[in-house]
Amino acid sequence: MRTAISLSVGMVVMGCVAAACGGGDDGAVRRRDAGSVDGGGAPVSSCTTTAACASGTFCSVAGVCIGTGTCRMDGDCAGALRCGLGSRLCVLAGGCSVDGDCATGMRCNASSTCELDECGRSEFEITRLAPNVMILLDRSGSMDGTIGGRTRWDIAKDAIETVTTRFDAEIRFGLATYSSCLSGGCSAGRVVVPLADRNATAINGFLMPLRGRGSSRGTPPDYLCDSGDPETSTGVSLDALVGEPSLADAMRGNAVLLITDGGESSECAGDVDGTEGATNLYAQTVPVRTYAVGFSADTRADQLMSIAVAGHTDTFYQADDAAALNAALEAIASSVASCDYALSTPPPDPSMMFIYFNDDPAGISTGADGWTYDTATMTLRFTGAACAQIMAGTVTDIDVIYGCPGPIFG
Repeated sequence: MRTAISLSVGMVVMGCVAAACGGGDDGAVRRRDAGSVDGGGAPVSSCTTTAACASGTFCSVAGVCIGTGTCRMDGDCAGALRCGLGSRLCVLAGGCSVDGDCATGMRCNASSTCELDECGRSEFEITRLAPNVMILLDRSGSMDGTIGGRTRWDIAKDAIETVTTRFDAEIRFGLATYSSCLSGGCSAGRVVVPLADRNATAINGFLMPLRGRGSSRGTPPDYLCDSGDPETSTGVSLDALVGEPSLADAMRGNAVLLITDGGESSECAGDVDGTEGATNLYAQTVPVRTYAVGFSADTRADQLMSIAVAGHTDTFYQADDAAALNAALEAIASSVASCDYALSTPPPDPSMMFIYFNDDPAGISTGADGWTYDTATMTLRFTGAACAQIMAGTVTDIDVIYGCPGPIFG
């Protein structure tokens, strides 16, 4: 069975061992020889007569030029021949080129005839696992500094809107701001928009009315904290996210995206500084990585690099203007977005899984440019070139087959 997906849902077909399915060399050759009008046959063009078609093609009853022997419907085939749904080739009644030419419960055998499928096939969904990213945004009074006539706060709001909207389907975002602007300063930040699927609207709806200027206690709409107390509480705010339930998801990647315009207040780093906060986040049973972005020339590169290294993201991102901030958030989101899928039912033997993109019989192999499977979490992960195809949007159908090789047509 074939299931078209938008990078979120595919199908697993459970069944017999390869030998019982006719999945050896003969079956593989039979599938590779199968043609398809859309996947490699003659170019399709409109016509009213065969004279309007290129040499070697004819005008089908559907009014399109197709290759001799190919078809889109039974009427395109001569005599008792019918159009195979899977191969789009004219075949004899009861005959086939691929399994998809046969009725449900039947398969195409080595003699190119349909017979009962003894694999006992059943289907299970796979679901795209979007990673979790909590944005941790500095709201200290210095965010009212201007770049190109606009406050750092307003530029940061726009950049967050751009990245969350762009990656809304690929990443589960949340938003925390720091400090909490409590009496005495150095308070930890707090989650203001919890992590959720397709959360761009909620995050940007929260940020939209907040102006880039401060009041005595950062009371909206003047959201920046300019109390006079130390408020760049980076370390304690990172550490406050340790144990955050929404970031303790073993099925997904989990990360914090820190955006700050200055160095950490020394008075706030006495108990936990930024490096320790990032270390503690990653040391959890479910590790949480920390990405660090320094927005403005006032940031401390040494502090941010130490946070990034402790957070297992290797390097920080420096952004001195709006364009650089947009580019930094885009780069981070692209690196975080994953090609992970959850299987609703575990395969009895992962070595008997076969995976195909867009019905290509060549299949996707295991390894660095293919796929791996984690039995503990029932997670299928595409990596390298295979993940790049998914991220580029060129993969519209994923078949995950158990037992019998070959994609599912129809």
